[in-house]
Amino acid sequence: MKNETLAKILIVDDEANILHFLSRALEKKGYTVYPAANGADAAERLEKVRPDLVIADILLPDVNGVELLRRIKSKDPEVNVILITAHASLDTAISAIRGGASDYLVKPFKVEELCSVVQRALSSKRLVPGAEKRTGDRPFLGSSSAMQEIRRVIQKVAATDATVLITGESGTGKELAARSIHYGSPRQRKPFVSIICAALPESLLESELFGYEKGSFTGALATKMGLMELADGGTFFLDEVGEIPLALQAKLLRVLQEREIRHVGGLHNIPIDIRVIAATAKDLKREIAGGNFRDDLFYRLNVVPIRLPGLRERRDDIPEMLSHYLELHRQKHGLAGDVQIDEEARSFLRNEYSWPGNVRELENFTERSIMLADGNRIGIELVRKLIAPAEQRSTGAAAPEDGGATDLKTKTEAFEKQLIQGVLTETGGNKFQAAKRLQISRQSLQYKIKKYQLEREV
Repeated sequence: MKNETLAKILIVDDEANILHFLSRALEKKGYTVYPAANGADAAERLEKVRPDLVIADILLPDVNGVELLRRIKSKDPEVNVILITAHASLDTAISAIRGGASDYLVKPFKVEELCSVVQRALSSKRLVPGAEKRTGDRPFLGSSSAMQEIRRVIQKVAATDATVLITGESGTGKELAARSIHYGSPRQRKPFVSIICAALPESLLESELFGYEKGSFTGALATKMGLMELADGGTFFLDEVGEIPLALQAKLLRVLQEREIRHVGGLHNIPIDIRVIAATAKDLKREIAGGNFRDDLFYRLNVVPIRLPGLRERRDDIPEMLSHYLELHRQKHGLAGDVQIDEEARSFLRNEYSWPGNVRELENFTERSIMLADGNRIGIELVRKLIAPAEQRSTGAAAPEDGGATDLKTKTEAFEKQLIQGVLTETGGNKFQAAKRLQISRQSLQYKIKKYQLEREV
């Protein structure tokens, strides 16, 4: 998942009224929107903004939408693209999907339909066949013995087709590990497709996974391939697999056993050739004991387990990671000179701070500190100022309800619940502002509000 507080969407359409309508509709939903009137404007925006999603009309004055899709994917294969048109045809739809489009909308469409398609696109990622991985800003960092062992396991398992279950706290790099397996495998030139299971309701999740037939439900105006079908020949990554509802777990188990899917509303089975990697921050054995996860599905997924340690478990990697992210964000923000962290500050970050948000928190911290630093020096005073709010919230976190539980997961969730509850109170329940302050996406915030049952407390 990305670190941006809000998803950035680039909209490309030469009709000013359509461009205005789409921009307003998505801005009201809390997205950051960048409009472009043609392919040339879009290319310039792509370089500067690096959006999470592109919505483009097929008929543009200077380039065909399918060709624009191809150019976008060649520059950044991880950007999802939705194509829209007033002149629908089966051939165009097939060309769009094969070219890597995540969806296809026919004008006129309702705002609700647009928002639903956008939500689905942002919850899944698809890399087109033959696309090279983008590793410049997201390498798998760390030279500690723990990380060397994880790399050894990844290298070994990548050569096989075994199903892998990656576990670890939020922010430890589970998706990065999944991509490392894919790109080290014989499937590396085939699609890598992923979906965040917690981001979608059960009915929508099922249709996204397996696809659907025309007329199978209201709004199903045409047959659509599912993400598993699109991943044929490549790797399918189930992120936050512990959030899949029980009813859907049974269907997923059958897919893993039979290697075939059936569209929602369909009558025929469709064979698929995919390698499955799943990830979760949950303790699935505890979920099984609580009746929330099927044990047969767990054993089908847990063929090769990989646990990613929290950052506090591999403190020797922190100096290397600090140096990397400082240089990355120095270049990102166009700052001159070499940014340095004082020795006292570096020692504190390595040896004393607990990093509850793991690698994601460390990267966010370095970006904030580089922007607030006095020149090119980051001292202990600034570090303590930036770290103090998190430490205070952690110290004041509510005790676990059972009174005696001391496990890290329980304490982390108690801290997270109190933090989110406090920010929602401060913003008067404004989820847009709360997500911005917490530096998470609005979809992630909505999921956590539901998870901790905070709606009634706001």
